[in-house]
Amino acid sequence: MTLRNLRIFLAVADCGSMSEAAKKMHIAQPSVSGTISEIEEQYQVRLFERLGRRLYITPTGEQLCEYARHILSAFDSMEQRLRNADDTDMLRIGATVTVGTCILGDVLKRYIAETGHPAPRVLVDNTQVIEQQLLKSELDVAIVEGSISSPDLVTQCMMNDPLALVCAAHHNPFRERRCVSMAELQRIPFILREKGSGTREVFERAMPHINAQWVCNNSEAILHGVEQGFGMTVISRRLAEQRLASGSLIELCVTDMSLERQFSVVWHKNKYKGNSLQQFIDISTQYGLEQERT
Repeated sequence: MTLRNLRIFLAVADCGSMSEAAKKMHIAQPSVSGTISEIEEQYQVRLFERLGRRLYITPTGEQLCEYARHILSAFDSMEQRLRNADDTDMLRIGATVTVGTCILGDVLKRYIAETGHPAPRVLVDNTQVIEQQLLKSELDVAIVEGSISSPDLVTQCMMNDPLALVCAAHHNPFRERRCVSMAELQRIPFILREKGSGTREVFERAMPHINAQWVCNNSEAILHGVEQGFGMTVISRRLAEQRLASGSLIELCVTDMSLERQFSVVWHKNKYKGNSLQQFIDISTQYGLEQERT
């Protein structure tokens, strides 16, 4: 097994096609199919099922994908380190939408000021996407608001992030009441984040049957829709605090539901924690502790 074989195998796995993998690698298609056959014959395994003109990766192929990504990531990191020995590491950081909106800028400013490192590369997306990027070694570390499902990722609590059930001040479906039950909420239209969002996941765990009338991947769009009276939402109180303070939105309590969650720092269990990565983890954790005291 060579590194080239692993790269060709991953190209086929990612593209789902020998011909597309050949185009991506700028090599002839027979070289791609020959490499896959060579690996399968060498280890007496089947990496792909060939059904008609389509390829379907097998469970053994999925396992090899995981190993190959980490092997190639480690090798590429080694080469980059050797070729740029005098350069400072540039972290690749992921953040979920609420984190990116509310706290990531403050954490990054502190990281840059305290370490002197350049600004990291940043990806802001929902929890599901960030988790997959960490598993593929396309991100070094992330701060997320949702729960992480993979046992291969290490999760360290950073700080609490209370959620709020809010509606327009001029359109409270419960009139003057500020406390309601879950049963009453099931008939109310909601404006929610997309599937894969940590905020939506927490709400759906607490209340499985939700009338999701709008689905948005943008918190500002959600809050604006709620202000206009198109529905209620559950959202980080940090995101809604200005509108709550101005009086355009009001917060309601739910007598039989808890909406608790945390921001967490996450990285792969096999990730080599160099100096810059450990510094980011330490600074993020310290920032969270300080926010909890205020």
